[in-house]
Order: sequence, then C-alpha cells, then structure tokens
Amino acid sequence: MTITHGTYKKNDANYLGDLQQYKHPKENFKIVVNSIRSVYGQNSISLIDIGCASGAFIYYAKQELNLQICAGTDISELHLIQAREYLADVEFVQDSITAPQYRFNHQFDVCVCLGTMSIFDEIDQCFVNLLNYVKSGGCLYISDLVNDYPVDVIMRYRLVQAGSHSDWQAGFNVRSKLTYEHLIQRIAPGATWIWRDFEMPFAITPSSNPMRAWTMQTEHKSHQLVVGTGQLLNFKILQIIKA
Repeated sequence: MTITHGTYKKNDANYLGDLQQYKHPKENFKIVVNSIRSVYGQNSISLIDIGCASGAFIYYAKQELNLQICAGTDISELHLIQAREYLADVEFVQDSITAPQYRFNHQFDVCVCLGTMSIFDEIDQCFVNLLNYVKSGGCLYISDLVNDYPVDVIMRYRLVQAGSHSDWQAGFNVRSKLTYEHLIQRIAPGATWIWRDFEMPFAITPSSNPMRAWTMQTEHKSHQLVVGTGQLLNFKILQIIKA
C-alpha cells in the first residue's frame, strides 16, 4: 500500500507575533509542569523542549520550576528568533527531531515533546532521538493524539478554496496507547510509564482557519476538541521514566 506523500508546513503564522502565548499558558502545559513538579519538587533540574516553537512552554516552566539549565530545538528559525527575545538565557537550536545534527554536551533530567509526534507517519526514530536527550532516571513527556483503541491512523488533508486547493499536508496522525507501550518495551527496556488523559476545561469557538481546533459538546465531553478534518481530537500525556 502506498501512502500519499504529505508535506508539513511550519506553523510560523500561528505563533509568530502572538505574545498572548507567554501570558496564557496552554492547559496541557500546566499538566506537564505539575507532573514534573510531582517528581522533582523544587530541586534544580535541566530541561529540553523538542519542537519548542516560540518557547512558550519553557517560558511558563521557568516560572513554576527550578530550571538550572534550559534548551529548546525547533525546525523554524523564525520561531527561535522570537523565543530568544523572551528567553535570552535559554539555548535555542534550529534542529529536527527526525535527524538531530546538534549535539548537546550533556543529557537532561527532563525532555518534553508537545504536539509534535502526530506530524510523522513513523515515530520509531523520533522516539529513539527523544530518549537520547534524557539521562538515566530522567523523564520524557510526550503530549499528543493517542487512541485508547489498538488502532493507528495516518492522516492527509488539504485546504480547498474556490477553484484551487493546497498540496496534501501531513498532520493529525493518531497513535494507539499500545503502539507507544510496544515502543517503550522495545527501545527502552526497564523504563516505566504513566498515562494521563487531557480534557479541555473550557470552550473554544471556531476561527476562520478550519485547522485550528475548537470545542463542541458531546455525550461524553463538555468540551470535546474537534478540527476541520472531522476528527475528534483526544490528547494524552505520556510520562516515561528512563531506566
């Protein structure tokens, strides 16, 4: 079976110039930070954010945690330029999760990768690369679309306008819990993990961009996230403690 090739377009337009992201952290940021705090308390730790965009997670985490060393990587240099303006003491590097080129001179207590894995059709090498950032006994946090059922989904979408349409784009891929657990057992034997469900606590209204998620009420959720592909977006946060 051949899967239609899809490109991933950088989200520069979604984040550049958006200063509200520093004042109002995302709800999943709060859950991840609380989880890190439950492990490390106010002990001094090092942290790296892979796919950090404009640094909003690190900006929030530095207010809540005792971060001695911070770093972030992203494929968009425009994102990183903005991140450096607000976080001058953080090392930001343009790099890819699929094939990192930059080598930090140490591993980190904590690595986070939030909303990035769903871009990729195959995540095995990404998973290996993320774990390589984490020191023994440290924690990896992945927040993304996860299916309770043992089913993985590869998505392709394109935006359609009068008389034209965009190229097929990659994104909103869904991995099952079982897929992640098999990866952990195969790639990081001895590691332990914890799953946390994410529930949006408030309503979000639709915007002019159908690929920006909004919420709707369903039988099971007051604020079910939905997007223009017709998907119900169900996020989970995976905490992995490296052996």
